[in-house]
Amino acid sequence: MRAVKEKRAIRAADWLCGRSPVQWIVGVGALLVLAIAVGTGWTILEFRDRTLQNAERELGNAAFMLSRNFDREIEYLLESQSRIVNAIRTQPVGFEAKEESLQLLAAERGRFSELDLLDKEGRLLNSSRELALAKSGEATKLLDRHDPPPTSDGTNEFLLKRDRRTGDWALTLMSRVKSDNGTFDGTVERVLSSRAIENYFASVALGEKAAVAMVFSDGSLVARYPRASGLAGQNVAFGSNRVLFAEGGATARIQSPFDGSERIVASRPLNHAPILIVASRSVDAVLADWKEQTERLITIAVGLALVAAAVVIVISISVAKQQGASRRRLDVAINSMSHGLTVFDESARLVFCNRRYLEMFGLSENVVKRGVSISDVLRHFKEHGVDQATLDRFWTFARSNASVKQSLELDFPDGRAFLITQDPVPYGGWVTTHEDITERRLAFSRIDRLAHYDELTGLPNRASFREKLLTCLSRLETGQLALLYVDVDEFKSVNDTLGHPVGDRLLKSVAARLRGCIDRDDDVARLGGDEFAIVTTNVVDLDQLADRIQEALREPYDCNGHVISTEVSIGIAVAPRDGREVDQLVSKADMALYAAKAAGRRSYKYFRPEMEAKAVARHQLGVELKKALAGRNFALHYQPIVDISSGKIAGCEALLRWTHAERGRIPPSEFIPLAEDMGLIEEIGEWALREACRVATSWPSHVTVAVNVSPLQFRHTTFPLKVAAALAWSGLEPHRLELEITEATLLGDDEITLSVIDQLRELGLKISLDDFGTGYSSLSYLHRISIDKIKIDKRFVDTITSDNGATAIVQAIVHIASASNKRTVAEGVETFQQLASLKKLGCDQMQGYFFSPAVSDRELKLLFLGETVGKGMLR
Repeated sequence: MRAVKEKRAIRAADWLCGRSPVQWIVGVGALLVLAIAVGTGWTILEFRDRTLQNAERELGNAAFMLSRNFDREIEYLLESQSRIVNAIRTQPVGFEAKEESLQLLAAERGRFSELDLLDKEGRLLNSSRELALAKSGEATKLLDRHDPPPTSDGTNEFLLKRDRRTGDWALTLMSRVKSDNGTFDGTVERVLSSRAIENYFASVALGEKAAVAMVFSDGSLVARYPRASGLAGQNVAFGSNRVLFAEGGATARIQSPFDGSERIVASRPLNHAPILIVASRSVDAVLADWKEQTERLITIAVGLALVAAAVVIVISISVAKQQGASRRRLDVAINSMSHGLTVFDESARLVFCNRRYLEMFGLSENVVKRGVSISDVLRHFKEHGVDQATLDRFWTFARSNASVKQSLELDFPDGRAFLITQDPVPYGGWVTTHEDITERRLAFSRIDRLAHYDELTGLPNRASFREKLLTCLSRLETGQLALLYVDVDEFKSVNDTLGHPVGDRLLKSVAARLRGCIDRDDDVARLGGDEFAIVTTNVVDLDQLADRIQEALREPYDCNGHVISTEVSIGIAVAPRDGREVDQLVSKADMALYAAKAAGRRSYKYFRPEMEAKAVARHQLGVELKKALAGRNFALHYQPIVDISSGKIAGCEALLRWTHAERGRIPPSEFIPLAEDMGLIEEIGEWALREACRVATSWPSHVTVAVNVSPLQFRHTTFPLKVAAALAWSGLEPHRLELEITEATLLGDDEITLSVIDQLRELGLKISLDDFGTGYSSLSYLHRISIDKIKIDKRFVDTITSDNGATAIVQAIVHIASASNKRTVAEGVETFQQLASLKKLGCDQMQGYFFSPAVSDRELKLLFLGETVGKGMLR
């Protein structure tokens, strides 16, 4: 019975292994041909979809560009209509002045349009086509002809009506003319000939079987090229065409009402008129190239299938000839393995070993050969220097249980390590593989070190430090333990100005000095960035330890040729007084560190209960800040910026205000940094920008609005798009918007910052550098970055009348600005003496309480009404 099962198993194995390899090859060839067919079909369909998508995108772009061109034309025509109406109302050019009105109409003719002047009864009085001058024939009939007056009360009205001269449909812009007392005097009509529009469309090359049309928003066809006979003036907003009249336009595939063909159609609305531009192209024309490419692709696929079939035939013949050489190839493969391989029979005698096994252990093939016993093999190992203890382990492993799979790791005297895996074979004996795992062990060791130690400084990392702190706290019974958080002040500026290699070198030096400051039983770790932590049980000398750390780290460093001096802030928490849990102690040390940094840095602070209360209050303020943002509970106040030479308001700076329902007014210095930490400043800044632009549109046209921008907003390349959207939404002219940035903004990524500023400058707005001289002031900023204004910080203005140093700094800033064609603005002007000094030094503009505090928009408009030069004050 057992023999029968073995024979069946052998037959099954022969069938699976391919008793007839040619059958397997033919099957694989058939699958390959099928794959070619499927791949070709998929490629054809994918190429078709991509072709249609590209055509939709191109038509959408074409419709958009045409709509923008006509928008500009319509905008010009509207301005022209206003000029004509104003000239008729306010100048000698009136309805009765034939010659003057004719000259006016002729001068204001558009590229596509003609102008007619009608009286209040709808009679034609004059025309830019000069037909009104003719007093006989058909011209006289045209003069006598009249239309009913417009019914709309609007100043301008777009209509689709037939031209009184040609009888063709035309787009007509009607503007009512009223006298000073409000009575209706007549109409100025601008006729945009459909023929002229069609001629313009004919110049647009959109490809074979393409068409361009102008349609009223109510569906009436104005003009189309190629011309659709009889459809002009008809409503085409029916059936599948309705999708084209969606708000903002649409792109779709529809059945054309003109020729009945399937077309790709894109519509885009005009901003200044109730009109859509529609561009379309026949699907058949779009797919013409696709059909040609499909034929080529099918030809290639058929060729590949034939080649594949030929290759299958050749391989099948080759396989049939090479079956005799399969044993040699198998030997080559086994001998090329990276593992050593041995096969022993049930009597523990060697059946086979590969070349790698002999090379791995330096064994002789004259000794380790077929039929040798395992004891002889081990004896040969001993001759090559393997110690007896290792051989005993291997012997015990090999003979312990050869009927189950098992593994063993052996360390050899030369430092190498091997993984030996033993697998039994069904009819007795076993197969053993030998793998050199020396490098793997070293790699695991490196990975384990990286998991517990900081790669840069070699100190324990955050995870390892928490484990150490937990162990120390668990052993703490009667004594005390202190946790010190150490933060390197102004480290980011080192990275930003000198580069990360210098910053890394500085961190390594700080780590080395921290090691030298602590006792042997203390521990120091790097938690990440520029933050370190120390655990010590010497609580009595904490003040001396903190002083020692600050003194040691204050000494200058030589980092890649740069001499750097640093200061550190330290937060200290003591267990068990401040807590016995790891998270408690860490949290309170962090609070103490935050207090030290808030106190001006370069100091150390012990945790105090009131710090926790402040942290809770700050967290609560953050929650309320989110609610205020969701409810838009912010307001903008505006502080006038006065031009010194004229005493007039030249602009206003928009300042964010938050009045809490219970806490009252919260200073910006308190909630703006919190908004930056919480990641809310971008949303708040975007709202402030849109609101400031909206309000500024109601100001006098010469007054600009300045909006402060956070450095965080400049980190995103999409910021110029948001500014452009705010300008478009509000309608504010770009030259009236100023963005105020600080020097901290310029310390970020140079490429991103320069790109963002260049894009903002292309929009046409202005850039001001705020608080110049108080940060990292570098003249290279003024050279590399296009800036319009430099704002002099209030700290210099406060002491300008009593401190010669402040006067010299202000004078230098004014000279720098003047040399580079930039204007200067002094902030915080509060006295007449300050104003006089700044004016003498050549400052261009000023702002401050001397002129006016920041006020609401309503109060600001009162200032616009009552602004005077006087003594330079606005009250």
